[in-house]
Amino acid sequence: MRLGNNFKIYPVAMMLLAAPQMAFAQEWWQGAFASEGSSPCDNNDSIVTFTDKSADMWEVACTVQKVQKLKGLDVIILDMTCSDDEQSVDKRRTLLLKLDDNKLLRYPENQVLQRCSELEGNSRN
Repeated sequence: MRLGNNFKIYPVAMMLLAAPQMAFAQEWWQGAFASEGSSPCDNNDSIVTFTDKSADMWEVACTVQKVQKLKGLDVIILDMTCSDDEQSVDKRRTLLLKLDDNKLLRYPENQVLQRCSELEGNSRN
């Protein structure tokens, strides 16, 4: 009887152990970003919005196929399938690195991105 209880508890314990790590990985890289120092996001063609399922950019929409977190680093690798207005489809791989000042470095574009909420705050100063 004791063995049956262990089988019921094991999946729940594994989910609880994995949940904090998954939540941490999703927090820093998801949201709306634009080029560092650019205009607020409402009229900005450099805006990119990352979620766990998609990356939406100006005239390009991507579906995230795989998210890889590098152990011990604030780095995410996104494998995506992207399409534009002309219906061309391509595979892309993007690396997102969290910078010390709460910005992201997107590679291979080598572009520093800043949260839209911070860009809006800077425009009021």
